Amino acid sequence: MPAPNAASPSGPRAPHGPRTPDAPGTPDAPGAPGGRGPRTGRTAPAAAPFAGLLLVHAALRRDLLRLPAVLRALGPDDGARADAALRHWRLLTGILECYHAYQDTRLWPALRTRAPELRLLVNWLEADHHALEQGAAATTAAVLDAVLTGRGTWSAAQAVEVFAAGLRNHLRIEEVQVLPVMRGALAGDPAAGGLPEVLHRVRGAGGPGTADVLAWLLDGVPRAAADRLLEQCDDDAVRRWPHWRDTYARVTGPLWEGLPQLP
Repeated sequence: MPAPNAASPSGPRAPHGPRTPDAPGTPDAPGAPGGRGPRTGRTAPAAAPFAGLLLVHAALRRDLLRLPAVLRALGPDDGARADAALRHWRLLTGILECYHAYQDTRLWPALRTRAPELRLLVNWLEADHHALEQGAAATTAAVLDAVLTGRGTWSAAQAVEVFAAGLRNHLRIEEVQVLPVMRGALAGDPAAGGLPEVLHRVRGAGGPGTADVLAWLLDGVPRAAADRLLEQCDDDAVRRWPHWRDTYARVTGPLWEGLPQLP
């Protein structure tokens, strides 16, 4: 279902035509993944507004661009890589589900109160979260069948691409129609959409842990930018980060091996 246009409470549809360029890039600014607080003995830099939100969006786009290529490249002797692709797909969809729950219970209620002109659009985004999760479940079935049987890998790749197209459109609407208003409406709530809060909300019991979520978010982020983002972390997280980063790279490296460099 098309999204209502936020600029018109009467509810005309979001315009079709030339597509708005994909998202703002990964935030290259201070702001940081969570922990128990800023590092001791030094002044913490100001958090980049909505850095957590933008990092989640960038990471989703990144992995949904390269997973179909992995699935299409699977051969009969690629069982280990197939299992890794399934694990990564489940990591991605698990984080996405938690992220949607965070938006639905934290960001959208605040926007309905502080930016009532966005109410129709926010209602649509929340409903679209449910549609996307149903699409993710159907796509998981296709990926699982391809991994277990060794057949249908191209069909599974196509299913991921269809899901990715719908999600990219959803993210674009959030970034183009919601984020500019949210920057002003939630200016008095600096934690909203920030990296500490997002990291806390997308990890959870039975789901991805801090190490996996943080490494996933910062995968491919230039070292200097990642270091600035880590400045808000507590000393324990900063001390563990090199191990988390290197372990994640070692585990996921073979999955992406041989793929063209992302733009």
